[in-house]
Amino acid sequence: EKYPERDWILTRILRLRGCEPGRNQGGLVDSYDRYIYFHGTPDDVSINLPGSHGCIRLRNQDIVDLFDRVAEGTPVNITED
Repeated sequence: EKYPERDWILTRILRLRGCEPGRNQGGLVDSYDRYIYFHGTPDDVSINLPGSHGCIRLRNQDIVDLFDRVAEGTPVNITED
């Protein structure tokens, strides 16, 4: 791979806007201002392991499907297992 440290953004972007002041909204922690998204990634990149620069990576077909089904402003709850 020519740029192994690159977190490639492919196919679609769903940009996230935080709703928790001090946690993901406002100041230096703001998800939207930090360009945190759901986005497609190359097929040869593992999505089972941490490796993004803050985004949530999905397979290209999955983000295309999600993009077509989710309206702007839809609430998203991201939790740890």
